[in-house]
Amino acid sequence: MSKKLIIKDALNKILIERIILIFVLTSISCSSPNTVKQAPIHLDDIHLIVTDEEASVKFFEKYFGAREMAHPGDRFDLVRFLSLKWQGPTITITPIGPYPDLPPDRNRRWLDAKIIAPKSEKVKPVYGVKWLAISTSSISKSKAELLDYGVEISEENISLPLEPNTAAFSVFGPDGLEIVIVERPTYDFGDAKYAIDHIQFLVKDVETTQTFFEKTFGGKQLKRGKESASLQVADAKLVLSEPEAFGIDSKDVSSRKVDGTIRIGLDHLGFLYSDVQAAVDQATINGYTPIFQPQRYLYKNKPTVYTFTAFSLPENLNIEMVQADGRVGPHSYYMDENSSK
Repeated sequence: MSKKLIIKDALNKILIERIILIFVLTSISCSSPNTVKQAPIHLDDIHLIVTDEEASVKFFEKYFGAREMAHPGDRFDLVRFLSLKWQGPTITITPIGPYPDLPPDRNRRWLDAKIIAPKSEKVKPVYGVKWLAISTSSISKSKAELLDYGVEISEENISLPLEPNTAAFSVFGPDGLEIVIVERPTYDFGDAKYAIDHIQFLVKDVETTQTFFEKTFGGKQLKRGKESASLQVADAKLVLSEPEAFGIDSKDVSSRKVDGTIRIGLDHLGFLYSDVQAAVDQATINGYTPIFQPQRYLYKNKPTVYTFTAFSLPENLNIEMVQADGRVGPHSYYMDENSSK
């Protein structure tokens, strides 16, 4: 073989090795730790803590057509599951504690705590969830019906971050929780009149909170503005906005976490997973540590079908990861039928 051919073969070998190396490095980059492989399935828990459990359940049933969902396994006396639309996100209603059927460590937060109702936050804003948004096909019909029912209007016209031309108004829900009604004339409501539209957060820094949801809960950006961003997390739309998006000075916004107090209203969110431990392991690789490691939920000193953990937003609002034995989707049974739809 000539010297030229030997040199050519050597150069080709080096070129092939470099191509292989680039391919390997690209593959590693594409499967970087920041990728959330264990994504949530469903927004399983929009959890409200209320002063009057029965009145709160009736509020969503009467005014928004909610139906109560059956419990998987044994019934929890301290929670009620509601759905506005078949297989949509679940609203969970819990009365204020303490709860005699839970372990002492789960009741510690209620001891000598001052209760703060969300209606007061209309005057003094607080970081965390600003409102729960519910969609309707007709804003005019919904407003007329709610007024006829005697529901208190909070604001006649709401300007939605990232959607300034979308019609919306707000009402006071249980304990003054702000509920924004959003018009979605082309949305498929099925046989429902209303559906969960989005959850609006008031955040300190959009970039920081958005990164949290992306690296911990697999959030995908839908839209981004100067002071707001919308994300898709499982079947839920989350909107993150800094105070300036609402014309609020950040100096006037209070911390959600104040020692010796409990804010009733929307207490936390919970996303359903098929494997909570795998999701926690991935979040940890991405630099986010849970408040506690996954544990079986105990009720009346007995293990339930739930395994859960929680992460804390920079705004001190907990977002839970939940696993339910035998269920990898929304609640499928109504209480009043005890059968699937």
